[in-house]
Amino acid sequence: SSSSSSSSSSSSSSSGPLRSPRWSPARDVSSLMLWAENEASEGISSTSAVVRDRFLRVLAEKGGDWRDPAVTAELPALEAANPTADPALSSTYLDANWLQVTRPDYNYGGNKGSTEYTLGALSFNMFEPSDMKVNVEQTTQLVAPNDDGTREWDISLLITCVDERFPPFKANITTFGKIQPGKTKDGRNHRLEVWFTEGQLKPAAGTDDALHKQWLDTFRTAQKTKKRTFGTMVKNGMLRLMMGLQLPDSVAEDGTVSFKMNRPPHGYTDILYLDDKLRVTRGNRGSIVAVTREGP
Repeated sequence: SSSSSSSSSSSSSSSGPLRSPRWSPARDVSSLMLWAENEASEGISSTSAVVRDRFLRVLAEKGGDWRDPAVTAELPALEAANPTADPALSSTYLDANWLQVTRPDYNYGGNKGSTEYTLGALSFNMFEPSDMKVNVEQTTQLVAPNDDGTREWDISLLITCVDERFPPFKANITTFGKIQPGKTKDGRNHRLEVWFTEGQLKPAAGTDDALHKQWLDTFRTAQKTKKRTFGTMVKNGMLRLMMGLQLPDSVAEDGTVSFKMNRPPHGYTDILYLDDKLRVTRGNRGSIVAVTREGP
């Protein structure tokens, strides 16, 4: 999958998690099904609403697992029922604070279908200790206009440390990016070109003083003791040259660790369905992401 925003932002340096969603598809399947049945939509046909609601019900029944054959079987009909012409150009529907309802599955090798990753796998190996095991609890996304005609594409993961070697930290990983409209191979305005520009790791809101001190000790020690092999030095040198990478070099007093890419890598995501309630995309790595504008 793809994502995140340069800038409009100063938001990147000042914002924390995008919001605290009130629900999760994995924990609240009945609520999602009820919401799909009862929520009215503006300006879309009854056919589109029926297909959309069926997709959401099946997704809920399968615990948000987009890889489940029953879920993937719904995608052709969902795409055909998309009510929004030229969705990549639709600021009315694109701009929102979205909540991800597909399972946080980032299509990384042996982790396919899982919500447990290492900190390194979720951060391009930018954050140490990179082998810390974490679980992704929820994912939110902000899409909003920038002054230069692009849009913010900022994704925030709420993670919990599940590694017995470390305290049970809760944290947010936010990837800041930007998007602009592109065209699919067949010339449709369904593609969003995506660039990642910056990443930030910080303790979750509510972290108490004792745990905050452990956070500082853990992450500062990990940075100081990181093994620097010849191979990693060569790789980081190439990344600095090609992407203008600025590696994390400190842990701020509030616990924030960050990196930047001045010449960020480029990806894309294709919009399969978009209306006032739901957006479903397929990223350039093949991952399906469904997000809702609001939940019950």
